[in-house]
Amino acid sequence: MGTVEKYKTKALAQKAVEALLLKLNAETPQQQMAVVTFGAICDRYLEEELPERYSTAKSYQSNIKNYLKPRWSDYLLDKIRPMAVEDWLKSLSMAPKSKAHIRSVMHLMFECATRWELFTEQRNPIALVRIKGGSKRQQRPIILTVDQFESIVATLREPYRTMVQIAQCLGLRVSEIAALQWDDFDFEKNQLLVQRSIVSGRVDDIKTEYSQDYVPLHPSLTKIVLAWSKQAVPTEEGWVFANPMTNRPYHPTEIQKRYLRPSGCCTVQCPTCGSRPGVWCWQDGPTANGKRVLIHEERKLAAGRLGEIGWHTFRHTYRSWLDETGAPMKVQQELMRHASIQTTMNVYGQAMSSSKREANGKVVEMVLKPMQASA
Repeated sequence: MGTVEKYKTKALAQKAVEALLLKLNAETPQQQMAVVTFGAICDRYLEEELPERYSTAKSYQSNIKNYLKPRWSDYLLDKIRPMAVEDWLKSLSMAPKSKAHIRSVMHLMFECATRWELFTEQRNPIALVRIKGGSKRQQRPIILTVDQFESIVATLREPYRTMVQIAQCLGLRVSEIAALQWDDFDFEKNQLLVQRSIVSGRVDDIKTEYSQDYVPLHPSLTKIVLAWSKQAVPTEEGWVFANPMTNRPYHPTEIQKRYLRPSGCCTVQCPTCGSRPGVWCWQDGPTANGKRVLIHEERKLAAGRLGEIGWHTFRHTYRSWLDETGAPMKVQQELMRHASIQTTMNVYGQAMSSSKREANGKVVEMVLKPMQASA
């Protein structure tokens, strides 16, 4: 298992060997084995059961090593009570959705223990744990208007401009955009095959099996992509958006941080538009003298919320604009490549304010028009 320098006490060595013993004694009747700890279940899961998708595995590893094991590792499985878990989750300083992810992983650990016949209760105790607001967003997603989107695109240089245009025209996740290769495009059939993603610089599987699909290419978007192909860095793998410094795909997080979101409040007068100090400005690459250009546009403030935009804003906006076209919900689900139509309707369903006003107006007219006619 290791050296005495690594395991300095007998207790540490016993903990390390516990998961191995579970595997070696897999065929031993449960009643003949000592009751195991939650930490041992976690260790066996990390060794044998982690998902193949890198980003999912990384998330599970993080929740287990940073939260579950430090708090529950030494507890015997049958001594962990739902209310104790619920109170612990309440004490964590994080968003309800993050707490829900931790609970889900803990629930999975008990499911594995049951399958391995190391936990014999009929009901998973974590199923009783409640998290208030765990399935709700803390903030409503931002939906851009056409003018707002055009304002954002106008500040961007290549390749970020083309990446954002693809995001808005097709609703792709940014991990899928970063992983695009030229062979994915079929310009003769006007379609694009989405079949991989890149997370934290690593090529990975796409989010779900439903995410792997062809999406349509409009001739206008094809024209933009072909124009970019003349500037793109050629690489052996055929990456569409390769950083010329590394020949590897760009890191979308850095693009979001530096180009999609405001750089902060100006401390001096904006050299581009002459706006006063203290207002939000947008950065658009270095100038010739090495200083960053700050571009101020009132349209981008959108009641102070456009500073929060990210790559996923374009996916939410794409879904909302699909609704504007009157596209059937099933078509929207397939274009979004969602496994469940409920995800399309509930998570991404947010009509634009102008549509709400128009729809409401029609109902009001139906209600009041007869009354006005009789008056």
